[in-house]
Amino acid sequence: MAGMFIGEHTFKVDGKGRVSIPADFRHELTEGDPMAASTGRPRMVIVYGHTTQKQLTVYTFDGFKALAEDIRALPRGSKRRKIMERMILNLARTTELDGDGRFVLPQMLRDKIALDGTAYFAGMGETFEIWKPETFDEEN
Repeated sequence: MAGMFIGEHTFKVDGKGRVSIPADFRHELTEGDPMAASTGRPRMVIVYGHTTQKQLTVYTFDGFKALAEDIRALPRGSKRRKIMERMILNLARTTELDGDGRFVLPQMLRDKIALDGTAYFAGMGETFEIWKPETFDEEN
């Protein structure tokens, strides 16, 4: 079982949208992806959710698979399952880290949270969040 994402970190986002992942978060992402041992490039899933969501929520690959299984266990056709499928499964994107521990944050996702030059990483236990630092400060 993987550990936890804890703590806070701030990293620059370059003009191409590349951003580094904190080293301790990289370790958790590697632990949460069975393919990472052979590829050296851990995968993660970014959930960008509803238009009112002000942050991106990042899961380990295995963590997201477990969440998808929980959603699949809800009664087929139920309102709750449909909402969860639309807000989580539909509004998610898989990506992987490069050899330097960075990933590309697509323009669409940067625009969604109004991210410009700096990303704030907030450890949330099973997940971590990516925020525009000023938005995080306003919300907290």
